[in-house]
Amino acid sequence: VGVKVIGVLYYIGAVVALLAGIFFFTGAGLLSKMPGLETGAIVPFFGRGMFIIGGIVLVGIAVLDFFIGRGLWKAQKWSRVLAIVFSVIGLLFGILGLVQGDLSNIVGILISGLIGGYLLFSQDVKDAFA
Repeated sequence: VGVKVIGVLYYIGAVVALLAGIFFFTGAGLLSKMPGLETGAIVPFFGRGMFIIGGIVLVGIAVLDFFIGRGLWKAQKWSRVLAIVFSVIGLLFGILGLVQGDLSNIVGILISGLIGGYLLFSQDVKDAFA
């Protein structure tokens, strides 16, 4: 049951990342139509480009999250491994942010730690993916 809950969390993450990616693409379009910005100015060019790159990355993360959620739901071994890897990455970024003084990373550290620890050390999870 816990693995299915984590799978649903990955589905939710996929929807959030997809919506954020769409907002980034929309922002790139709006940035190009803002009055007062010259067509050849370098700041709007890089701003638009970064919005587009960010949108592509977020849509890619959404697709990956969807497939990880689906894999967890169907108890596929590769999805467990990827979920553990992403939890470790989340832990590392959370600790890095915490070291830099951002206390809001505590929640992310707890969530990543709980998910990664559960998928890595729980005997029920090991049996489900065996």
